[in-house]
Amino acid sequence: MARPLIAVLRGGYTGESVISMQSARTMMDALDGSRYEGLYITVAREAWTCERADGTAVPFDRALFTADRGHGHERFAAALIAIHGTPGEDGKLQGYLDMLAVPYQTGGVLAMAITMSKFSTTGLLRQMGFRVAPSVLLRSRDAGTEAHVLREVGLPCFVKPDGSGSSLGISKVKAAAELPAALDKAFGEDGTVMCEGFVQGRELTCGVIRLNGTVQALPVCEIRTSSEFFDYHAKYHASDTQEIIPAPIPDAVTRIVQERSAAIYTALKCDGMVRVDHIWSDPGEQESDVVTIEVNTTPGFSPASIFPKMLNAAGIGVAGAVNGLVEGMVGG
Repeated sequence: MARPLIAVLRGGYTGESVISMQSARTMMDALDGSRYEGLYITVAREAWTCERADGTAVPFDRALFTADRGHGHERFAAALIAIHGTPGEDGKLQGYLDMLAVPYQTGGVLAMAITMSKFSTTGLLRQMGFRVAPSVLLRSRDAGTEAHVLREVGLPCFVKPDGSGSSLGISKVKAAAELPAALDKAFGEDGTVMCEGFVQGRELTCGVIRLNGTVQALPVCEIRTSSEFFDYHAKYHASDTQEIIPAPIPDAVTRIVQERSAAIYTALKCDGMVRVDHIWSDPGEQESDVVTIEVNTTPGFSPASIFPKMLNAAGIGVAGAVNGLVEGMVGG
């Protein structure tokens, strides 16, 4: 019997496409070739293309989501979405795959659409009783915008494109004079911008994965950087950024962060691999000292990314996670 055909979707429409290509390569390399046959589907605005891991082109029908590997066109059995940003992280691809009855490893349309918006995510979490930073949403600018931001969230604050990832377009604002340039930068990435109050503390992130029907929080990672915050440069280029796994924090704080991350994963109806970012705002061990900052529903998955390191620290491993997710969709 032919091995099930697995699509590894990569690319996308944003500046994160270069990270997506690396994440997809990690997934493809981890896929068990004795059980499944993986093909890349590269998604770009101008066209979608299909190829094998060695770069050989494969005939592909986007309307039917089929590929011809030499025996006529076959429907893909499942999809691994490795696209950061639109259309893989905002529900668009999920809706397309739902209509074709092709399973995928991420959350569904609604979960992905909500979590793509930083403001919607933290607003919903706040309503659910999780502790988040104060924030305000901007859809345009006028003469009173800066004053409104300063009044609602104060200084320092972060100015973030509401729907971008990899920290693209984000600025930390320490003085009112810096705010106009930060808003220009953020609006250059997205038509909607969130301004969020700064939370002083140690940056902790925790991966969550559902395998064999069980939601599992991974070892907590502490991020240390000499940059003002964990921006694109600190994530992908800085030599002094430290990602310490397991985080050197009290066991009680580790437990709080893991339990909080798993609870958020479940509350937002996430699936697959998700990373939840927090700030431990006080060197104490109280639950109220952990503030949730962001939920990443398609976290970076390159060899240098945090999530694979957390999988390895948990004893699951990259191959164990990827093949476990595929097995959950199509069987072995």
